[in-house]
Amino acid sequence: MRLLDFYKSRKDEIKKHLNENIDFTDVFDDTEKVKNPIMIIGEAPGKEEVKLKTPFVGKAGENLNYLISLSGLDRKKDFLITNAFPFRTYKDNKNRTPTAKELKIGAKLLEKEIEIVKPKLILLLGNSSIRAFSYISWAKEVKNLKKCGFYGINRYKIGVCFHPSPLAFNRKNIKEQLEEFFKKLKEEI
Repeated sequence: MRLLDFYKSRKDEIKKHLNENIDFTDVFDDTEKVKNPIMIIGEAPGKEEVKLKTPFVGKAGENLNYLISLSGLDRKKDFLITNAFPFRTYKDNKNRTPTAKELKIGAKLLEKEIEIVKPKLILLLGNSSIRAFSYISWAKEVKNLKKCGFYGINRYKIGVCFHPSPLAFNRKNIKEQLEEFFKKLKEEI
């Protein structure tokens, strides 16, 4: 299955379980990406991401762009950016953290997405992405790993760190750990 076909089909998969979320379909042009990109997994899209149909375009996206620039890699060519739960979760039109049920559904979709992408490195940014990933049968141990480190799990290299949200990024120690984590990316691939 091609990645774009997968993205189009996952809305139907989500609707089997939930009906309250806004559609969010990634735009992916595999002619621009390197083969086996670095896969960044965030939490869930927010209002801006849904509007623009692109992950990490709000303030957290600005922080992520800064971090990627530290790696010396190119966001557009070297990374595939996705979410632990690919649809906006909200209450009273305010973003909310995906529930365990939503993350379990997202984990099944993530596993399929990983099989298609075959990433050379998977980066889990934030608690929701770590929790969702731990619902994949071969990745349960990820929830016990120390943040801002790189590990071998199954046949994949996994990086685990904080989410670059404005709240986290304003904490000096978290920002510094994220900066060091992204500076190490080239040597990890």
